Amino acid sequence: MKKLMTILLVIYSTTGNGQNYIFQNQHFFKPYLTNPSQAGAQNNGNVALIYKKQLVGFDNSPNSQLISIDYPFSKSKIGVGINGFKDQNGASSFSGFESTFAYHLITEKKGQEPLTGFSFGLSATYNQYSIDGTNFKPEETDDITLTDPNKLSNSYPNANFGFNFYSHGFNLGVSAYNIIPNVSTIFTNEDDIQNAFTVFINSGFDLKAKENIVIRPNVLYRTQRNSDYQLDMMLDLKFISSSSSFFTISPFFRNYGYAALTGRQSMGANALISWHPFVIGYQFEMPLSAINDYSKGGNHVIFLAFKLTSKPEAIRQFKVEEKKEEVTPSKSTKN
Repeated sequence: MKKLMTILLVIYSTTGNGQNYIFQNQHFFKPYLTNPSQAGAQNNGNVALIYKKQLVGFDNSPNSQLISIDYPFSKSKIGVGINGFKDQNGASSFSGFESTFAYHLITEKKGQEPLTGFSFGLSATYNQYSIDGTNFKPEETDDITLTDPNKLSNSYPNANFGFNFYSHGFNLGVSAYNIIPNVSTIFTNEDDIQNAFTVFINSGFDLKAKENIVIRPNVLYRTQRNSDYQLDMMLDLKFISSSSSFFTISPFFRNYGYAALTGRQSMGANALISWHPFVIGYQFEMPLSAINDYSKGGNHVIFLAFKLTSKPEAIRQFKVEEKKEEVTPSKSTKN
C-alpha cells in the first residue's frame, strides 16, 4: 500500500501541481504572482506570506512557502517586486528568487483610482533544483541520474515578462515565464517541466450587483511546453464594507489536461478578508481524481499580507470632514 501511495503521489505531482510553482496558482490572492506587470499595480503594494500544503494525509506530501513584496513608486507609474519561494516534494526541492520591474501607463482616473490603463513588466529569476539522494539506491551502478552528483543539484537563471490591460472593471493579462530556453543542464529532455516555457492568460470583468456588492467572473488559462494545460474558472463575490475593508468568497473549478470530465480536475473555494492594512486569505482545494481516494484532506493554502500603501483617499477625506464638523459649532448651538 505504501508503494502504491508513493507512486500515486509522484504521478499527481508531476502531472498536476508539481510543475506549477506555488505562486502560479495564487493569482486570486496576488495577481503579481502570475504576471510581472502587476507589481505595484493600481497603487497597491504589500508584503505577503503564503504557505501551501498538498494532499494532507500523505507522508512527505508536497508543501510550499513564499514571501513576496511589491510596491509602487513615482506616482504609481513604476512598480518593483521581489519573490522568494521553495517547493518541497519528497526528496526533490525547487527554490528560487525573482526580482521585477513594471511600468504602469494610466490613461483615465477617477480621483486617485485608476480606471483605464496598460501595464507591462519584466522579471529575472534565479532557480535551484535539487534532489536528496541519501535514501536512493539505484538498481544499476551506472545509473547516472542518481550516481552523478552534478545531476542531483543545479542552479540557473531565467526571465519572465507580462502585460495587462484594464478598463472600467475589465482586464486582460498575458505573461510568459522561463523565456530563456535550455538554460538548465539538469534533466534536459522532454520531461524537464520545471524549466519549461509557460504562458498565462487571465481575464475577468466586474459586475456591480449593488452599491457594496461586486460579482467578478474570471478565468485563468495556463499552457506549458511538454505538459497539459490548466484552466481555472472562478466567480468572485466581493462584499465591500468601506473603501478600505471588504470580504471576498470565490468558488472555483480547476481542470488539468484535455479530458474535460474524466481527467485531472479539482474544485474548491478561496476566501479573503481585507481590513486595512491587514489581509488574511485561505484556499481549500479537493482533487476529484483517483488520488482523492487515498488523501481525504485535500490541498490547503494560507495567505497573510500587510499593505504598504496608505488608505484610499476617500477614507482619509471622510475623517477630515468628520473632524471639521466636530470642531465647527452648528448654527443651532450658536443661537
